[in-house]
Amino acid sequence: MRLLPFASLLLCGCYVAVPLAATNPPAGTQLHVQLTDAGSSTLAQYLGPNVVSVDGRLLSRSDSSLALSVTNVGMRSGDEQFWRGERVSLPQVTIATVQQKKLSWWRSGLIGGLLVAGAVSISAAAGGGAGGPRVGPVPTPK
Repeated sequence: MRLLPFASLLLCGCYVAVPLAATNPPAGTQLHVQLTDAGSSTLAQYLGPNVVSVDGRLLSRSDSSLALSVTNVGMRSGDEQFWRGERVSLPQVTIATVQQKKLSWWRSGLIGGLLVAGAVSISAAAGGGAGGPRVGPVPTPK
C-alpha cells in the first residue's frame, strides 16, 4: 500500500507538443497533427465530425501522407476522444501543422509531487496508517 503513491507517478506523465526536431522523424515518434478546416471536413468520414487534431505514433511517412496509430483526436469543442491505436492515413493536403509530443519532466514532476504530498497528508490525517491512534500506558491512580 505504501508503494501506491510511487506507482501513481508512472501514470501522471504530462506531454507537450514541440516543433519537430527532424524533417523526417523516425517511425514510432509521437506526433500531434493539426488539420486544416478543409482537412477536417475531408476526414470526417474516418475521424468523426469536427475533429481538428490527431495524436498518435508515426507508422510511416511519404510525400503524400502520414500514417498514424491514433491515440486520440481533438474536437473543435475542446473535447478529446481516445482511440486504441487504429491506423489512419492523413493526406498531406489535410495537414496544417505537425508537432512532436515529448514528455515534460518538470510538469510530470510537479504533478507527481502533488500526488505524493496529497497521499502523505491524507495518511497523516488518518492516523499515520499504523493501525489507528497511538496510545501510551494507562496512568495508575495515586
